[in-house]
Amino acid sequence: MKPLYLLAIGVAVGWAASDVDWSREAVAAQDSTAPTADIASTLGNSFYLYTSELHADKAGVVEVPSSYQWSVEASWRGVDVHGNDLPDTRVMLRLYDPAHNFTALTAQMDLATAAKLQAELASIISKKIENPGFQHRPQLWDSSEFPKMTVKEIKPDGEVVLEEITN
Repeated sequence: MKPLYLLAIGVAVGWAASDVDWSREAVAAQDSTAPTADIASTLGNSFYLYTSELHADKAGVVEVPSSYQWSVEASWRGVDVHGNDLPDTRVMLRLYDPAHNFTALTAQMDLATAAKLQAELASIISKKIENPGFQHRPQLWDSSEFPKMTVKEIKPDGEVVLEEITN
């Protein structure tokens, strides 16, 4: 019983020494919309990959089981000291395994990004409905930034020797 009393005294002394007003009035007077997280992290785009249940092959490719499903959600930032939801103007895509309550990937995006993706997706879907052979491959990088190479030699151990092509 003595350790319990010592613990209670330690908590009381630490509480008093913290110089924080812990009264109900002080807590109630706090702004109910005061953020509990960094504002910047709730306005921009963020991506999270949870890999504990996913395994990569030798090339580093992760195969996501076909049982996983996509969900589109409103992002949730947390709650204030009064239990009210904090505003978050982002939307989130979630890739999850419904059988094991596991989220593999979340992509939170601002409304401008979400609207852009929605328009691009709608355009591609309508074109694929009209023509199933339609292909869309956006240019994601500048090909001029890559060196021009040719295969010079393939060694017996499988190593490929490349040579840069100069113009």
